[in-house]
Amino acid sequence: MVSRVRVLAVVALILLAGCAGLGGSGDAGGAQGGGDGVQMSGGDGGSSQPVEADQGAGAGDAENIQAGDAAADRAIIRNGRMVVEVENYSTTADAIAARARTSGGYVSDSNRELHRDDGETWYTGYIVVRVPSKEYEPTQSMVAEQGTVRSEETTTKDVTDKLVDLEARLTNLRERRDRLRTFYDRANSTEELLRIEEELSSVQSDIERLEAQKRSLEQRVAYSTLRVEIHEPAPEPSAQQVPYHERSLVAAFLSSVTDVYVFTRGLLVTAASLAPWLVVLAVPVVGGRRLLRSRSLPLLGQRGGSESTTADDDNSGDDPQQEPTAEPTEELPDDDA
Repeated sequence: MVSRVRVLAVVALILLAGCAGLGGSGDAGGAQGGGDGVQMSGGDGGSSQPVEADQGAGAGDAENIQAGDAAADRAIIRNGRMVVEVENYSTTADAIAARARTSGGYVSDSNRELHRDDGETWYTGYIVVRVPSKEYEPTQSMVAEQGTVRSEETTTKDVTDKLVDLEARLTNLRERRDRLRTFYDRANSTEELLRIEEELSSVQSDIERLEAQKRSLEQRVAYSTLRVEIHEPAPEPSAQQVPYHERSLVAAFLSSVTDVYVFTRGLLVTAASLAPWLVVLAVPVVGGRRLLRSRSLPLLGQRGGSESTTADDDNSGDDPQQEPTAEPTEELPDDDA
């Protein structure tokens, strides 16, 4: 009985404390609402627009930050081309190459060509540098300071999706390779081992090929390419020549003298150049001529003798009245003696 009374007393105290708390909070709320109601409503009304503006600005900043992060996460290949006219080709090319090396890049290609006209010389060519992507724009600015920029262009290519696709394919192939290795370890027959090994080799080849493509894309993303075409100014064209009939007599005479001198000098140079060849060619010609002459002398002698004999025969035939020479007769011995 006593314990029940105590329990009831405790419950009653708790109920009284709850009612007192509710009453106090209601009074406080009423007092606050009665005393500060106008200030609160006025304060809320006056500060509602700044609060909304602050919230809008915060939302805009958040969107900009997210957009910047998304752009930073994109894999973009950047290629550029600039044409600049400078006073000195070598100085500009060396400065661009030094800038590329300082920024962590390198020179991938270069070419230079020398031009000549009327005794004047000038160079044209190009230099291709690869610099980290964050150094691309500073490098462009540095190149623009070297001379007069004739043209400038930049192209970009987003390869984010391709890299994601390559990574997904690589993940699948690597998982397949791991499963094939597990099957290979559990294989019981030689035929099964050979089949799994062949398939494993094919998967490994695909993995290496895709990894090479991925490295190439990542390299092109990490390093932007800038081709700078450098031109030195060409010399001004010479003044238009005066027509021949309008030239002065002195100029015409001096020009003719110059032409005669050039022609004579050209003949002398040509003769000096041909002299050794004439000597070389004359030796066999003279030798051959002498050899032919020495061989023709005996033939000429024989031909002369035969011609004389033929002449005698002809003479004897032409004189039919010539009597034959009487042969001497031998004297007969005298019988009387």
